[in-house]
Amino acid sequence: MRNGKALLLAAVIALAGVACLMLPEANRAVAVGLEESDAEMPNATVLFPVSEKPNPKGASMTPVTFNHQAHVDKIDDCTACHHTGDMVACSTCHTVEGKAEGNFINLERAMHATKIAPRKDGVTPKSCVSCHEEQYKERRECAGCHEIVTPKRDDQWCGVCHVVTSKMTPEQYQLGVAGKLSAEDRVALAEATIAERKPVDYLAPEACPYKVEIGSLSDKFEPNLFNHRRHVSSLMKRIEGDNLAKAFHSEPEILCATCHHRSPLSATPPKCGSCHSAKIDPRVPERPTLKAAYHLQCMGCHDGMDVARPLDTSCASCHKPRATENAN
Repeated sequence: MRNGKALLLAAVIALAGVACLMLPEANRAVAVGLEESDAEMPNATVLFPVSEKPNPKGASMTPVTFNHQAHVDKIDDCTACHHTGDMVACSTCHTVEGKAEGNFINLERAMHATKIAPRKDGVTPKSCVSCHEEQYKERRECAGCHEIVTPKRDDQWCGVCHVVTSKMTPEQYQLGVAGKLSAEDRVALAEATIAERKPVDYLAPEACPYKVEIGSLSDKFEPNLFNHRRHVSSLMKRIEGDNLAKAFHSEPEILCATCHHRSPLSATPPKCGSCHSAKIDPRVPERPTLKAAYHLQCMGCHDGMDVARPLDTSCASCHKPRATENAN
């Protein structure tokens, strides 16, 4: 089972790099030429589930197209990934089965582990997943949504990175798994994969409702007139040009899931009250009430993005008191 998890191998890193090598033109992706990096390493390559066995359990795994240079540009020290200090491929020490050189940490764990014990020498390695989780939890433009929404690790999530051109032959795959495919062939496969990718045509803010009246719980206050389009535009502006976001935000309506987090992706998702009731539902006591859901979502996002206004204690900033309350 553990080796079977190699189907998810290296699932988080590749397309963040792939995305930055794509330019939209007539609804298709155009690959930018992959030149040698300053470190004399290929800008992009294909990572295979290297195994020392002739028929490894991970042999059905789709390889990963990895943009090396895009990641080099984001780190200060190569040892963030090459934690031994040796600039060699990950599979040199971490294979599908695991080997002594890598402390028997197999490739799946090396790429996906999220709980990594600190090293005494101060050089604590990061997996692809742990590094990306660190990014979207700490960066202000990401934290607002990801304080609330945890990416679902399903086939679509894995497929962001586990993608390679259909032009790859069975012979190339077998050579790759054996660790014998040439660097030139791996770069060529990466180029072909990148050229086949299409940019995501995100839902335009203008396609969203301009303002939404939230008033089902109105009592002491007037209904809240929520500027829906302004919030959508703000979210899109914050992640504009971000390759990590472009890679994993792979559906046109993906930003809608920030608030409509349990609904199928749609430009017209159901209202919050479709799931959250005014009182606790005894059948699902862990589900927040509608009032709690609104405030957890709004305040959680604002806190994560370090939005100073409105203050959590300033009800009147969002809710205009009713006239009868003013009279009192």
